[in-house]
Amino acid sequence: MKATLRCLLYNPSNEDFELISDMMNHFCKAKHFAYKRLEENRFTEGFKIHELSKSVSENYGLNSRQSKDAVEQARQTMISQVQLLNLRITEYEGKVEKLLKKFDKGVKLEQRHGLITKLNKRLRKLCTYLTHKTNNTLPSVIFGGKENFYNRCKGTISKEDYQLRRNNQFVSRGDKTKKGNPNLRIVIKDTNIYLEITTLESTKMDSRLKFDGSFTKSKITYKKILTPIYIPQKLSKKTGKINGFNYKDKLLMQVVNENSYQVELLLRDGKIYAHVTFELEKTEVTNTCHNFIIGIDTNPDGLALTMIDNKGNYKWHYYLKNTELLTASSTRRVNLCGELAKSVVWASKTYGCGIAVEDLEFINDKDVHSKIARKTSQFCYRLILTMIESACYKNGVEFIKVKAQYTSKIGLYKYCHQYGMDVHNGAAMVIARRSYGFKEKVPKLYKGFFKPIPIIKDGKLTYTNTTYSNEWSNWSNVSARFKMILQKDCYPGFVIKNRKDIRDMILA
Repeated sequence: MKATLRCLLYNPSNEDFELISDMMNHFCKAKHFAYKRLEENRFTEGFKIHELSKSVSENYGLNSRQSKDAVEQARQTMISQVQLLNLRITEYEGKVEKLLKKFDKGVKLEQRHGLITKLNKRLRKLCTYLTHKTNNTLPSVIFGGKENFYNRCKGTISKEDYQLRRNNQFVSRGDKTKKGNPNLRIVIKDTNIYLEITTLESTKMDSRLKFDGSFTKSKITYKKILTPIYIPQKLSKKTGKINGFNYKDKLLMQVVNENSYQVELLLRDGKIYAHVTFELEKTEVTNTCHNFIIGIDTNPDGLALTMIDNKGNYKWHYYLKNTELLTASSTRRVNLCGELAKSVVWASKTYGCGIAVEDLEFINDKDVHSKIARKTSQFCYRLILTMIESACYKNGVEFIKVKAQYTSKIGLYKYCHQYGMDVHNGAAMVIARRSYGFKEKVPKLYKGFFKPIPIIKDGKLTYTNTTYSNEWSNWSNVSARFKMILQKDCYPGFVIKNRKDIRDMILA
């Protein structure tokens, strides 16, 4: 697993600042040039990336390694654009399909105009993306961000300011054979930490005559500058010890051992930041899932924890709730997610067990109400799961991901009433059991849902079989029958509260 430290170049001289800004300007322009060439020759036979790197090096005055880094950044941008194009097509196809289903069911007269307008808008977007897909093209990329581009179009920012915001990056990939990093290298001198930067200023050494009559190759040497770099480290005010994980020592250990690390320079608000990415050594796993495991269900307002043993039996459940997640700012939300991950790992280490989570992946393929849209848009499930996985990796806790299909439905219909917990903790129990490989059979109470249904087909009375060999198909059938029986009342609170009445309805 990789970690990124946000460092700062403090008190660089005016000359060094100008050199670094010039490097960023050349690098970003080289990246934009490389992206355009890669996009044009995406399906061209015989196109070679190393020839593009040579062209970038000649046109923008970068050394061979810097030009390769610029081309790689452009290539990664193009890969992400291809993935985003396929994702957008999937999302808008789903939105159009959902809107057409609404029209099939019937729409009120006062809602018809708004839905038609929305459908036309979705169809225009879908046609645009499908045209790109058909013509093997990609949507245009605005380097520097749309907001800055629109501000420049309105004239609210100057051309120089826009260029400064657009060309504010320099990336150097790590290389173990080059003492960690060839162009942006962290150097330790007399307990002080510096960043050694290879600039674009170069001097050419002419070839020299050897004793045997031959000539040496001419060499180009680049000017290097040393700038102090601040690596953050938070100390406790009470004890003076480090709070949390000691990232600084881990990074310096990588530097001393000359392991590879990537450095990205960013110019923001007149300051130069250095984002250093390096590989973390894996901690030995001491808290395993051999005896117990904690299943975690992720929700917009917190985490549901349910612990079981290795035989699938229930032990306890708890809900880590924090409603501030729904309204907090982005930076505050990151901190809250970190606190939740810390609590989860603490519970795991207390009981000496592993953690199982659901492998979530949401697709924005339908239009929902504004209140639901606000909740789902602020549902930082990926951030929470990433932080939990990172905390487990660093603290030696076994981490397992399972598929999330029907976990909430199975937990609601099978475990909530039995153990007196809500639907989220029921889903967490299903996640924990699924990590052990247990199958969730449909209880006998719901066997009435699997009676053959009489259907008249081609003038003949036939019976359809509703029992499937697949576990998820059976639970899908149970969920569909519940919706058919309860109609608008098919929500978790009603099902748990009126379970006996629903049972009588099933048996009837």
